[in-house]
Amino acid sequence: MRLSPRASLGIAVALVFIGAARLVTDTLHEADPDYWRALEGTWLRYVVRAPSDGTVAGWLNAQCFKVLSVPAGLSLIYLRSRFDSGTDQRREEEFRDWAVSGVWIGVFLAGYTVIELQKQFAFLQLNTVLVAGENPWLNHLIHGLSAWLAWRLSRIYTIAARGP
Repeated sequence: MRLSPRASLGIAVALVFIGAARLVTDTLHEADPDYWRALEGTWLRYVVRAPSDGTVAGWLNAQCFKVLSVPAGLSLIYLRSRFDSGTDQRREEEFRDWAVSGVWIGVFLAGYTVIELQKQFAFLQLNTVLVAGENPWLNHLIHGLSAWLAWRLSRIYTIAARGP
């Protein structure tokens, strides 16, 4: 199964937007770990980086939101390929090439692994910490699942319009 070019574009733009928004809130969290309190009592509290409040939504936000991390990064690469020069077929073949999508997925996974290890062990002396409800070993499993989801996306995103 492959998505239509329009559906591929819509999903990619949504994932890039979600990834960028989460990156901003991760950065805000490093500057002020209590910034999210301004959103307490609203649904937005569950989409920004914040500690779990003990609810399922709070746990999903603190622990599982990162399942979108590698797909968001790969979607950025998809958008670059989609709007690059050349024929639709050439751009799609390049994006689907395992060496292109696979390397990018590996790069994002490695980067997120370093971030998770930094949060766990503070070896870079950065202000990144685990939040309440976040489990270090589960972070790695979720990022592995995230990489698998990105690989699946790389196989179904479409740039070229298909004939009848």
